[in-house]
Amino acid sequence: MKSKFSSLDVSCVVKELQNVVQGLRVINVYDINNKSYIIKMGQEEKKMLYIESGCRIHITEFDWPKQLMPSVFSAKCRKVMKNKRLTSINQVGCDRIVDLQFGSGEFSSHLIIELYDKGNICLCNDQYVITSILRTRQDEKEDIRYAISHFYPFDVCQQLVEPSIKTLEENSIDIKPGTQLKRWLNFQFPFSLPLLEHCLKSENLLPDLKISTEYVRENIQSILQSVTVAYNKFTSIPNSSHMKGFIILKAMKNDISNLVMDEFHPFLFTQLENKPTKEFELFNIAIDHFFYEQSTQKIEVKSAQQEKSMLKKLENIRKDHEKRITDLQNLQEESKQKGYLVEVNIDMVDEAIDIIQNAIANRLTWDEINELIEEGKENGHTTALAIKSTNLEKNMITLMLRDPYDDSETPTLTPVILDLDLGAYGNAKKYYDEVKTSAVKEQKTIQSSSVALKNAEKKTKAVINDLNVVTLIKKARKMMWFEKFLWFISSERFIVIGGRDAQQNEILVRRYLKKNDVYVHADTHGATSIIIKNKSAEPIPPRTLMEAGCFALCHSSAWDNKIVTSAYWVHAHQVSKTAPSGEYLTTGSFMIRGKKNYLPPSQHVLGFSVLFRVDEESVERRKENRGCSLGGHMTSAEIDVGQMEDEEEDGAERNMNEDEIEEGKEGGEEDIGDLFDKYNLQISAVVTSTSSPRPINTEYTEFIGTAHRPHYKKQQNVPNQQNKQGKLDTNQDTKKSTQPKRGQRGKNKKRQKYADQSDDEREAAMSLLGSIPNKPKQEKVKHNNSKQKYKPQSTAKNVASSTNTPNPNKLVQPAMHRSSGTTIFSSQSVTNSPATEVTSNPAQEHNSSGAAKADPLATTTTEAITMKAEEEDDDDNSDTEKDSPMDFLDSLILDPSPEDAIVFGIPFVAPYTVMTSCKYRCKLTPGTTKKGRACKTILDMFGRDKNASLQEKNVFKSLKDVDMTVNIPGKVKISAPNLHAGKRK
Repeated sequence: MKSKFSSLDVSCVVKELQNVVQGLRVINVYDINNKSYIIKMGQEEKKMLYIESGCRIHITEFDWPKQLMPSVFSAKCRKVMKNKRLTSINQVGCDRIVDLQFGSGEFSSHLIIELYDKGNICLCNDQYVITSILRTRQDEKEDIRYAISHFYPFDVCQQLVEPSIKTLEENSIDIKPGTQLKRWLNFQFPFSLPLLEHCLKSENLLPDLKISTEYVRENIQSILQSVTVAYNKFTSIPNSSHMKGFIILKAMKNDISNLVMDEFHPFLFTQLENKPTKEFELFNIAIDHFFYEQSTQKIEVKSAQQEKSMLKKLENIRKDHEKRITDLQNLQEESKQKGYLVEVNIDMVDEAIDIIQNAIANRLTWDEINELIEEGKENGHTTALAIKSTNLEKNMITLMLRDPYDDSETPTLTPVILDLDLGAYGNAKKYYDEVKTSAVKEQKTIQSSSVALKNAEKKTKAVINDLNVVTLIKKARKMMWFEKFLWFISSERFIVIGGRDAQQNEILVRRYLKKNDVYVHADTHGATSIIIKNKSAEPIPPRTLMEAGCFALCHSSAWDNKIVTSAYWVHAHQVSKTAPSGEYLTTGSFMIRGKKNYLPPSQHVLGFSVLFRVDEESVERRKENRGCSLGGHMTSAEIDVGQMEDEEEDGAERNMNEDEIEEGKEGGEEDIGDLFDKYNLQISAVVTSTSSPRPINTEYTEFIGTAHRPHYKKQQNVPNQQNKQGKLDTNQDTKKSTQPKRGQRGKNKKRQKYADQSDDEREAAMSLLGSIPNKPKQEKVKHNNSKQKYKPQSTAKNVASSTNTPNPNKLVQPAMHRSSGTTIFSSQSVTNSPATEVTSNPAQEHNSSGAAKADPLATTTTEAITMKAEEEDDDDNSDTEKDSPMDFLDSLILDPSPEDAIVFGIPFVAPYTVMTSCKYRCKLTPGTTKKGRACKTILDMFGRDKNASLQEKNVFKSLKDVDMTVNIPGKVKISAPNLHAGKRK
């Protein structure tokens, strides 16, 4: 398998790199290992230049694993090359050396990459003096030292030589026997072996032929012609416009059907035409895929070896436990046999013990006792012959005993160790006790072995599953435009983005705040600027506004200080960058003209999950099955209706039709009057009656505050209420006589709760909660004979203005209008600044309903800022429009199924209310745990989930720490079920 570049490969890669990366600015330098580095370059579109010493250089599309800390050489490269442009990239002669120049003039620096032998990387100044080197070495043949403060020796590099007859004749004198033709030519003209072989075959020469000096002289014209063709091909590469890449495949020895990558070439040579190939648009892409597959194969082989090692360990553990049990069983048999032999030879055992004890009592030495036993054996004494040995140090003797009842011709003699302190029966009892003890040990060993084997098998299985997850090398995904900001996707699938600092806040408003968008902020130190992107002209639902407000509060000082406060929202035309006369605005500060629509106070509760990107087939299947996108979220209407259902109703009763939904709400929902009183809500929208029995009302009811609610309730249609109450009483009498049908109890509760609520109140409540879609405006026809309803205390002039003047707040929004006028705010606290001391604008006028008049200056200023931003960054805006279609949001899900094909995962931090249908989620609140440790704990919890599939675990392990922690506001406390389940085990 090919593993290094040839001179031809270097020339082709350099040509492509000149077209792709030359002129780009260096962003950073990263370590892969001690020989491989990645140079990140570019501005809007990033390019990753992969450099491996002695092997390769190319642009990579894959996300290679990087070292946590930079090496000394990498740190030096960062210091010298960072923020400099790659001004030139060239091949040195025809050698496998590449010279990268960063910067120009006396401030330039050169990175010289050697792609031959063991390789090397040298960082030089503008005079080619080495300032940092990857590997210091000494060339003994040339007597040259590659080290710091030495000039890089370009004079020893191979230069391109034009072929001629004289050169061939001179080099043919010293041809070694057995040298192949193509290798002899490659030594003189190091283009590449495949290119020379291709040119030799075109002249009907055999490249593998072993040549001599006579052969060269006889065929010198043909050889010169073929080498000239190769020379012309090599020198024409810098002038070529496009080069394709080819990867040559070969079959495995064990499996012919399995093709693996073997070689890569910039041209499809003659000798390779009959082999299976894979073609790529660019040679650089072919190289990238080739080395990616090579690295993947190495990882798979390593994983297979580790898996084999783990299985071998498990087998050894199993054999060890089996051996222990077998040894205990054999010990029981031996002890039982020895105890039996002592019993059947009890007279001999007692006699032997008495002889030894008497000898010791007579104060005989141990040697004399042994001599006495030997004399007894010579005299043929039966007991002496049975004594095999003595161990008087331990007070033991060994007797050779046999079973007297064994009728075989050659009875078996068994050595039995006897304790001299015990008698025959005592020694027999000792052996029987050993049988009992061994039996107990056997039972305990069997029990412990089963547990130990199960644990070992479980551990081995877990390790093998982890080995099957290959996460070291993944293809780098393209970052979406909003990922450089704080962002999340709301429950109604609106993209919500916020600035990380004052500079990003400035960019957000200038570039991304459009006509229908909504701006959200909070009056707390460090609060970020939030923009809710709205593609349509429809107003943004209240749920999304609440989530954006919570997000703005969490990314402020209120998170660390645990301050519960309110955020507010305004329309895009109310945000301006123009300060009043004599004052100025700092970076990230803006002016708000008009009213701030304050949201209810929200708790600091965020959620952490993972967004899974699935392929198109999975998106289509999910649309057919569920008809929804982001993690199967319901619409706002479905969510509100789902919250109103009684817990006792079953699933069939939840599918109520629209008429049943409009009859009322239940399940913890507050009355509309209570909502008005609680948040001091003011609804400036025009509400009309939609009940079918009555004609369209000509009057327009306007809720303007809590002061008129008691008077308004007194003016309601009393007969209508009595009719409804009569119907309820009739229904209640019917319930007493007959048992209610399934699901009727919840409906009756709703009818009783909202019996005195008018149609206008009900419609206003439904609109306030976002539970009904916006209806098209009906033509207002004046009916003189219609019954006049209650009017708020306002003049005819105010009523006319409310009906004829277009109202920007079309949808009833849960807004608390606390302040009005012109306000300046900043994402950072700016004290003693003229901009922060601007008070309410006295010229700002308000109508009786509390809505501020549109400020033409603010509108003009916003349009001017938008036009200027579009002129400054057309590419960024076009990218904004292209990269955020609804099709992309449809492919982002929070609850993947086993049938979904997951492409990649994105860490997702959002208000906890967004994650109602997440498969993996946890709650984040202000705490003391650092962000990095919290993310590791969360991913560990996600990976322990029994329902997690292999590709989901693969996604979890591929997530980077930087991507996970970047959207978390600060130190957190993690709350989730089974969070520490693994630690307990």
